[in-house]
Amino acid sequence: MVLRTLHSLLCGAALALLTVASAHAHLQEGAPQAPPPTPVRVAPVREESLAPRKRVFGELRAAHRSSLALLEQGIVQKMLVREGQVVKKGEVLAALDTARINIAMHVHASTIRAAHATLVEQDAVLVRAERELRLLESAQAAGGTNPLEVSDAQSAVSIALAQIELAKANIAVLDATAGLLKTRLADHVLYAPFDGVVTKRHVEVGSWLAEGAAVVELQATDKLEAWFDVPQELYPFVMVQRAYMDAQRELGAMPELAPIERRMMEVSDALDLSLPVSALRVIPAIDSRSRSFAAILDVPNPDATLPAGLALTGFIPTLEPMPRLVVSRDAIMHGDAGPFLFVVRDGLAVPLQVRIDFPVGEDVAIDASGLRAGEAVVIEGNERLLPMSKVAAVSSTSSPVAAGASK
Repeated sequence: MVLRTLHSLLCGAALALLTVASAHAHLQEGAPQAPPPTPVRVAPVREESLAPRKRVFGELRAAHRSSLALLEQGIVQKMLVREGQVVKKGEVLAALDTARINIAMHVHASTIRAAHATLVEQDAVLVRAERELRLLESAQAAGGTNPLEVSDAQSAVSIALAQIELAKANIAVLDATAGLLKTRLADHVLYAPFDGVVTKRHVEVGSWLAEGAAVVELQATDKLEAWFDVPQELYPFVMVQRAYMDAQRELGAMPELAPIERRMMEVSDALDLSLPVSALRVIPAIDSRSRSFAAILDVPNPDATLPAGLALTGFIPTLEPMPRLVVSRDAIMHGDAGPFLFVVRDGLAVPLQVRIDFPVGEDVAIDASGLRAGEAVVIEGNERLLPMSKVAAVSSTSSPVAAGASK
């Protein structure tokens, strides 16, 4: 009896231990696990010797903008474009009614035919006058005619020759007038002188158009110009920039010019996107009221993605270079408190507020308290990070970065 009771107690205790162990295992399996590190791509912070930049403001303007007119007057018969329509060079934009000019050309063609008939008539008159003159000269040689009659016949030949020349000159004038009428007929049609976009229409179908009056306004889109109002004290620095760009254009891409490219003027749009610019031109005249001058750069726009009138910011290098921290543009994030970036320290994405000083090609020069050259900043994957998130960093050259990159 005692042995049976002891056996029952032992079995119950064993079952209880098994139940507790199983419950503990289930609790461990259902417990929340920490999320895995977020994979990100990083690039090192660099220190470069860069000249400080002065900020100037400007706008994009169309390199070609024309108010197109017709040399003829008349009723607008066709208006083939509307505002915002993209047109190609040589495309018909508008046309005037040509009924009256066509009638004038038909009348003129009849006049030319009459002038040619007159010439044929004058040729026949000349032939007759020459025949009469030869007959009279033969009779004079035989002593059977009056000298006055010979003289009159000679005059008749001269008059016939003069009439022929007059008829030929008249035909030449009529031919020139015919060419003018053809030109006037062509001037009834307005063609696009370059590729562009119609920005304004001044007339409609059926309206009267005076000679030389504007029909449409056309703006080129493939090439724009960046216009900046630059303070007069920056004139020497802008002239240095022009020399840099001239050297780059003449020599092309050369390794020797790499240091110069880091000293070039930078231009960005309202979204802080860098724009390619070239061919810096300067108007060497200081405005007496604003004490500034105009600096102009060419901006290619082959895909028509940039609109005229877009606000621009230019950064002109000045003074002597000094050490500055440089990071990729992709590292910069924008929050409510301003721009910031994530620096990888001990495997964590540590946010740091930064101040953007100026762009440098695809990079930006920044000022950030506590950031040091050589540290790794996140350039890809930063949009999905939270402060102090664990990260698995891979460098921009695809080699792993040590987790403790805070030294």
